[in-house]
Amino acid sequence: MTGSEAIKILGNRLYKDFDIDSEPRRSIYKQVYDNFIFGLDTENHSKSVMLIGKLGVGKSAMMRIMQKLFKDSARAFKWLSCADLNDLVENYSVSEVKHLYGKDLKMDLYIDDIAYGVSTVNKYGTVTNIISDILSERYELFISEGFKTHISSNRPTALDKTKYPDIITLEDLHGARIIDRMKEMCEIITWKGESLRK
Repeated sequence: MTGSEAIKILGNRLYKDFDIDSEPRRSIYKQVYDNFIFGLDTENHSKSVMLIGKLGVGKSAMMRIMQKLFKDSARAFKWLSCADLNDLVENYSVSEVKHLYGKDLKMDLYIDDIAYGVSTVNKYGTVTNIISDILSERYELFISEGFKTHISSNRPTALDKTKYPDIITLEDLHGARIIDRMKEMCEIITWKGESLRK
């Protein structure tokens, strides 16, 4: 069975209106799938994936399919939603949350929508951007031990700032240093198109 066939079968099982046969979906799935397949042993595919696209284009759905496809392999990854992360910091200390998902998590990780919600928290007088801190720790883990951190966002990078000067970019949210490191760590895949939600 080919990768496309496996994705199609699993996608149809998980999502009622799943369609891998239309562009740009087919080529994007191929890019991400190839990254997972070749990422352990081919230098050109050694990076994580960073998915950039509008709301509702299918980024999270694609990563759910990848998570299920590779759940029993060396490419398996843990899922972290930034919506859930914001809830976690309400109930746990920042250090406990960073312990769960930062440099102490010795496996690959996917962070869903790094632009979601309020990532800057004030706990007992200490203000920190928890998502930026986790991304920074995961970068160090990638450099030292090769663990990947896949990410997605509906926010553009600063490359779009010249065209749209008022747009809020990932650099605005997390700082140029963090996003520059993410670009080093990740293969950036831009998902063009409009929302599929009805």
